[in-house]
Parts: sequence; structure tokens; C-alpha cells
Amino acid sequence: MGRHWVVVMMCSLLVACISSFYSKPEPVLGEDIATISEEYVKATRGGLLDFTAVIPAKVYHPKDGYIHYERLWCLDSDKGSVEEYQALISKVCRLKSGEMKGEWCVSDNGQQPLFSAVMELNGTTCTGGDPASIIHTLEPISSVNSAEWQLSAEALGFQKAQ
Repeated sequence: MGRHWVVVMMCSLLVACISSFYSKPEPVLGEDIATISEEYVKATRGGLLDFTAVIPAKVYHPKDGYIHYERLWCLDSDKGSVEEYQALISKVCRLKSGEMKGEWCVSDNGQQPLFSAVMELNGTTCTGGDPASIIHTLEPISSVNSAEWQLSAEALGFQKAQ
């Protein structure tokens, strides 16, 4: 048992240490928002060690038709910012033929939610002095046209244009 614990700890340390070798994502049409967000987190992570890197952040809700991603991490302000993340998400939204309305990327006619993404500083500071940040995304598992996604998006705050 002791040997396994050492292996687990060494793997965790390795994952945490190599996180500084990631580059920022580029907007890609076929990539899901959770993956783009995770790449952004890895590229902007502050400090040498980040044990949150081994905690899963993507949760699938198949009955409700959506993927929920949420990550709390220490943001290195020299590597990224809330404004930079929102600009990245806006580019992805435009690639999907949508426009950002608050945290929601919506279809051109404003009737269909394509995804939701928001990044915020939570007001606390990490041990190394970096601001603690959080990203929260929602997106359909399969199609933006699925009834499950439409109902879930509305229950989670999406409002159709009037």
C-alpha cells in the first residue's frame, strides 16, 4: 500500500509541475468549450504546483443533454486575464455563427443557446499571490437543437430574445 501511495503522489507532482508547458488555445470550430477552457486554465495557471490539475472538472449530464465544466485555479496575471478569456470565447462564438449576450453564445436570431461560458476572479488570493479564478461553462452534449439541451439551458438561465 505504501508503494502505491508514493506512485500516486509522484504522478500528481509530475502533472502539477508540467502544467507550465502548455500554450494558450486557439479558437477552433469543432472543439468543445470545456476543452478550450481547460487548455486556457492549463496555459495560465500560476505557481509551480497545482494539485487541482488532477481533479476532473467536466461533468456530463446525458439525461439533460449538456456538459458542465467548472474549474477553480490560481491565475498567473502575466499569462492571462478575464478579458483575454472572454475575447477567446467570443471568437469561438462567432465561429459557431453566434454572438455573445452576457455569458451566453446565442444564435443570430437570439432564439437558440449555443453555449454558456464565464470566467471570474473570486476575490481571494492564492498562496503565491495569484488571484483565485473560476471558469464555468455549459454546452450541449450533441446538438444545439436537442430538446433536452434547450430545456436545460432555459432552466440554467438562458432567455430567448423577445
